[in-house]
Amino acid sequence: MMRILEAAILGIWMGWTLFMWFAAGRSFAAVDRISSSPGPEFEKLIQPLGPENTRLALRHAASEINRKLFGGYGWTQIALGVILLVLLWLETPRDAVALTLVGGMLALVLVLSLVITPWMSSLGRSIDFTRESASEEVLRRFWTLHGAFTGLDIVKLIIGLILLVRWIAA
Repeated sequence: MMRILEAAILGIWMGWTLFMWFAAGRSFAAVDRISSSPGPEFEKLIQPLGPENTRLALRHAASEINRKLFGGYGWTQIALGVILLVLLWLETPRDAVALTLVGGMLALVLVLSLVITPWMSSLGRSIDFTRESASEEVLRRFWTLHGAFTGLDIVKLIIGLILLVRWIAA
């Protein structure tokens, strides 16, 4: 029974990861879609801003939404990881492999949530309205952090899949 609860928590964790990848990508696609064909009511409302300022404002809104979502995503992952780690620790006999894998996933989440996400959010805010004039160094740093986040999140998901497959095969 405990393994079912553990697998459910792991499944929620991995499912939320996939959802966040989808949501983050769609938010900027929505900005482009709205900007290219805003609809008559919205077009009338944004006409004083002009197309470039409208797109900039919408991209900023999408960025802020993503920053809030990823902040919550990080804290929720920490909670799920701690709960799962405690459940695994309370098992008798202990599954050392599962403890190690979940511990690794939680370590990655701590780095993502407490280091990379805040840096990326701060840099993102600094370039939201100055993307065209932002220095190459700032843009490079932002995209390096973005790539590191994505890569580590993929590693975390793969570890979770390995653990889930291990549990299913047992």
